[in-house]
Amino acid sequence: MYEIVLLALCVWREARGETVPGKEGVAWCIRNRVTHPTWWGNDWCSVILKPWQFSSFNANDPNAVKWPQPNDTSWQTCLVIANAVYAGDGQDPTGGASHYFDDSLKDNPPKWAIDGSLELSVKLGRLNFYRRAT
Repeated sequence: MYEIVLLALCVWREARGETVPGKEGVAWCIRNRVTHPTWWGNDWCSVILKPWQFSSFNANDPNAVKWPQPNDTSWQTCLVIANAVYAGDGQDPTGGASHYFDDSLKDNPPKWAIDGSLELSVKLGRLNFYRRAT
């Protein structure tokens, strides 16, 4: 199914060097947006492909032109994760996160990470996941 492959590609591009929990976190973050539609869209494709939401799909991002090779074990892991998360199998390791950023942005985090609208829910590997502040 196209949506599962697109989800796996997004996870691979965004987190291929991360641990399995980090990859799962990215997939669940996307699922959380799909199941709680707001301005992101109300289906997998519109959420993943909405401009400026997942940097690996931005034209100026170097990951936007990267494609996994069939023997890439990270790609195989991303496909398994995408299938499970798409089906709603397992538990969300992010605690309902809808946003995340990589540690490389720690010194200059996104506005939403510091304006009080979201709170850090969990850190998985180098990824910091945020959910709506309570």
